Amino acid sequence: MMPAKVRKPPLVAALLALVATPLATRLLVHGSMPDTWGVFPPPKSPDVPGFSWFVFVLGVALALLIAGFIRAPQRFGFAPPEPAPREQPRLVAFPPWCVPGALLAMASWALMWGELPELAALVPFSFVPLWWGFILALDGVVYRRTGGTSLVARRPGAVLAIGATSCVSWYFFEYLNYFTRSNWYYPNDAIFSRCGYLLWFGLAFTTVLPSIFVVYQLLTTIEPLRARFARGPKIELSRAAVRRLLWIGLASLAALVLWPAPLFPLIWLSPLLVLSAATALAGAWTPFSALRSGNWAPVVLIGLACALNYLVGEMWNFYSTSQNPNFWKYDVPYVNVLQVYEMPLLGYFGYLPFGMLCWVWWIHHAQLLGVDPAIDVVAGAGPTLTRHQDA
Repeated sequence: MMPAKVRKPPLVAALLALVATPLATRLLVHGSMPDTWGVFPPPKSPDVPGFSWFVFVLGVALALLIAGFIRAPQRFGFAPPEPAPREQPRLVAFPPWCVPGALLAMASWALMWGELPELAALVPFSFVPLWWGFILALDGVVYRRTGGTSLVARRPGAVLAIGATSCVSWYFFEYLNYFTRSNWYYPNDAIFSRCGYLLWFGLAFTTVLPSIFVVYQLLTTIEPLRARFARGPKIELSRAAVRRLLWIGLASLAALVLWPAPLFPLIWLSPLLVLSAATALAGAWTPFSALRSGNWAPVVLIGLACALNYLVGEMWNFYSTSQNPNFWKYDVPYVNVLQVYEMPLLGYFGYLPFGMLCWVWWIHHAQLLGVDPAIDVVAGAGPTLTRHQDA
């Protein structure tokens, strides 16, 4: 049964508000744009606050709470998992794109780390094939584990649409980054022309959402992991409460512009509130819809998928050569210590809401454009590639 028709005005209004709120706040309060405005790639900011024990200890406490929840959700009101079904999808052969994707990823990986000096001229162009090779290879693993269901197999056009949405979404985050003292920046900024950077980064940004989604799909094929978070507390909000969350999201986005250092985590949380609330008000399914039945697996697993995906990505980034234009560094206020690769240890917990935001961003844009937003390969709480259900 197809879900009810989604109303587009709330989707359009939310997108416009996300773009206008930081811009209007900055101009109304300061009368001018940040000094780095329009410089791309964004440079390192000179005035990021240093380490703070107070903020660090708060961050560690929150991180331990999150880690405790993931490790033992039953301590947080979750019921024990139900017995796994006896019938499992039969394994099929890897699809034709899996091995070529893996070979492309490995060759590009060697290029990025400077292991093929005779092909050094290709190093600046290794990022995009590395990630798309990774996506194709992992999609092939998902295909095998599900008995022949994956995004590339069932909806290759959707893969392209997700890639295009990914490009738009990350340029939006780069836009927000101008207002937050450049929490991340790209020091290898003299390889291409400014126009070249815009074009190349546009291609690179197409990989963000597809890579997170394919790791999420792989995690959902692990039945014990999915079942661990499927019987939690039920949460259902009234439309009035959802509207309040939308306004809280916009207000917090404005606050982020006014106090970018102490409120820097809101760069991921504020858009998540706005887009999730607007998408729900429009009548569309989101991962948070599953909380009504107590199924927390979609929101937890997409967060874990994002963290795992970028643990690999941070490794690739850290060891890449100085000729990689996509190399990034962080300058995070108060907690820029204990780096695992370039990312501060506490920063990996920020990937959890970012994964949720990426999924909601895709659903929002897909509904706005009239595209089927389903990405799930395993029947669960909401739309899958073979089934639609509004849980």
